[in-house]
Amino acid sequence: MMKKQILLAATVIFSIAVNGQSYSHNALRLGQNPYVATAALFSQTFYEGSARTSAMGNAFISLGGDVGALSINPASSGVYKYSEFSVTPSMVFAPSKTEYLSTSMSDLRNKPTLSSMGYISNLSSLNRGRNSSLSISFAVNRINDFNSRFSAKGTTAGSSWLGSVASGTNGTASSELDVTFEGDTYPYNIGLPWRNILAWNSTLLDLLPGTNNEYIASTENLDGDYISIGGPLNQSFSRETMGNQTEILVNIGGRIGTKLFLGANIGIQALSYTDYQRYKESAQNPANFQTGFKYMDHTFRQSTNGIGLNAKLGVIFLPVAGLRLGATLTTPTIMSLTESWEEQMTSSITGLNPETMTLLSPLGEYSFGMVSPLKLGAGISYVFGRFAIISADVEGVAYNTTRLVKSENGNNAFTNENEDISKDFRFAKNFRLGAEVKPFKNIALRAGYSYYQNAEKSNPNDFSFISAGAGFNSNGGFFLDLSFQHRVAIKERLKLYQDYSGVGAPEGFLTSSANKLYVTFGFRF
Repeated sequence: MMKKQILLAATVIFSIAVNGQSYSHNALRLGQNPYVATAALFSQTFYEGSARTSAMGNAFISLGGDVGALSINPASSGVYKYSEFSVTPSMVFAPSKTEYLSTSMSDLRNKPTLSSMGYISNLSSLNRGRNSSLSISFAVNRINDFNSRFSAKGTTAGSSWLGSVASGTNGTASSELDVTFEGDTYPYNIGLPWRNILAWNSTLLDLLPGTNNEYIASTENLDGDYISIGGPLNQSFSRETMGNQTEILVNIGGRIGTKLFLGANIGIQALSYTDYQRYKESAQNPANFQTGFKYMDHTFRQSTNGIGLNAKLGVIFLPVAGLRLGATLTTPTIMSLTESWEEQMTSSITGLNPETMTLLSPLGEYSFGMVSPLKLGAGISYVFGRFAIISADVEGVAYNTTRLVKSENGNNAFTNENEDISKDFRFAKNFRLGAEVKPFKNIALRAGYSYYQNAEKSNPNDFSFISAGAGFNSNGGFFLDLSFQHRVAIKERLKLYQDYSGVGAPEGFLTSSANKLYVTFGFRF
């Protein structure tokens, strides 16, 4: 084989991309369109709320009376007969375990967060008599947490990440892959991922003899027409996601008579998401490889930021003593999203000068819109005087109506993606249950369960949360609540690269869960 001439030893290339990504970097969604995966990730929300609401499974559509419940039912503020301020810091513990190439690895991400904070002002001076009241509220409630971390590693001589990249590059002339000067962004026009372009320019790919568009990886040996992996390769992969989706809301709620409570929210959703992935492949013995391959190291980083707007209406009705009914309607959330990404490739090959080089892709950036689905909710609860409460909620979410929208200057109409969403997403049904008992006047014990159906029809991993907690109310208006929430573990298939040229890529499994500790303290006055 003839080694391609090294056109640049190490350079940093900067530019702005005008198109979105066309290739999935997600080892859990390898074959899925990246924007369909984005729609699933950001349209599905999970209420966190206060320690009290989370302990009771957030089954608060018919209960109200809590800052954390304002995002669940705006009529929650109408229940108040006083003003209140509360804040809920929390701590997430997200453990994971992978099984890949007969190797097990465990990981953990811990992160302090703010789950809820708000102020409810009961405007008693504006009451039009004894049978009505009005409240105005401001709250910040977290509705999604993206914190996770996992790692996988193992050894194989059957396939390689670079082999998959080489196969995926076949059919593209090598001249179209060359980055010849700093700032060269031409490869954006050829429809290949930047990992392929970086691999070529860092000498990790070579042309097969007698061709100008057929490739072989530096991890592969050539014997006549037969291509094989040169020897055992150590593979390692790590991924860490960070960020959250938070709702900032302005609420107005009130009571009409003694049985009807109404409320409305204007909600602003702020979204921040970062995905960092690193893949490394190294030779146990470089002498086994015709190229002298030692190792390659590829990193991918993506950040997404967005803002959205929606409205929510809610009602709570008390038909008879003790029984409470509630209903909510949430409009679609209109979101503006901007994502940016870049990739880096480091190669090390014995005998080259330089032996090790690092290349960085341009900084890609793309803005687009998303309209998340309409939500409908209903709840029922029963209050046993001052001693106990049981509650249940059901919620319907039309994920199959989620839509991606191109930016004003973008050229991606998302036609195919929206067709996939309509076909592959479902109208999901979520359920929440909660209970509270008061063994003593100022002490409450709570438990809850919530179930969220996955937005995707083909995904068997629905989300279940089990929770418990306790609360203390002083006679002076101070209150303190604690809760612990456990997300039941889910198991997903893990695949680090695509099958190629009749070679099957290794498959593994990721098992992940999440635990969260909430502490709420506040004052009523």
